[in-house]
Amino acid sequence: MFKIIGMSLKELLKITPDSINWKLTKEEFIYIAKALGAFWQYSYEVAKKGKAGFHALLKSGLHSDGFFYSKLLLEPANIRQIMARQLVILFNKLGIAKPDWIVGIPDGATELGKEVAALLGIRHAEMKKIDGRIVLESSIAADETILLIEDFCTRGTGLTEAVIEILLKQPRAKIIPYALYILNRGGLSEIEIPAEKTDGKKIVIKVVPVVDHKINDWEATVCPLCKDFGSEVIKPKATDENWRLITTSQQ
Repeated sequence: MFKIIGMSLKELLKITPDSINWKLTKEEFIYIAKALGAFWQYSYEVAKKGKAGFHALLKSGLHSDGFFYSKLLLEPANIRQIMARQLVILFNKLGIAKPDWIVGIPDGATELGKEVAALLGIRHAEMKKIDGRIVLESSIAADETILLIEDFCTRGTGLTEAVIEILLKQPRAKIIPYALYILNRGGLSEIEIPAEKTDGKKIVIKVVPVVDHKINDWEATVCPLCKDFGSEVIKPKATDENWRLITTSQQ
């Protein structure tokens, strides 16, 4: 084992994926994310000095004081492969049979899902986001098993949509009751899929992350960053400019 914390970005990008055979700690994961410019955290201390800056508007409509940007984290091939191997470590610890299919929930986990599927020797089911909606493009047979993989978990919105779409296309598909995540930032232990949208089936999926790191989020009406500091809200990954703004607004 070698030390990740303290490495330069250049050194991180030279790590060979198979050289990391342990489960990353939260500190190691956050260090990598920060080095890649893929993690932003609101500074309350700077805000108290009069520089309110921006804060994050999540796809759920909630406001947040932190944001991990999956695209930037998983863009380097070696880092993406390292994270895929982390998910394989999680899968092996579950002690369950290999599924027939792995689904990387789009857009953030599409390539990640392919990497995990290749490592486990399992087929990868194609899902794409078309006009903002997740669509299953692979043909799944009745009674085939499916393991879902996603980058980050906040409220389980993407997972819920993916499960509903799979069961719409193949009602007899068997969803494995675990979902693998790189990061659980929402504090959820499980996600319940609405029974009325899955033909009356009650589906509860356990959240299995490499790292747990709770980040605060609030309904817009009670957001303290708006109320106490006058910070403006912005969608962090809507554009490259938005990401630049949110990461530099308190500098």
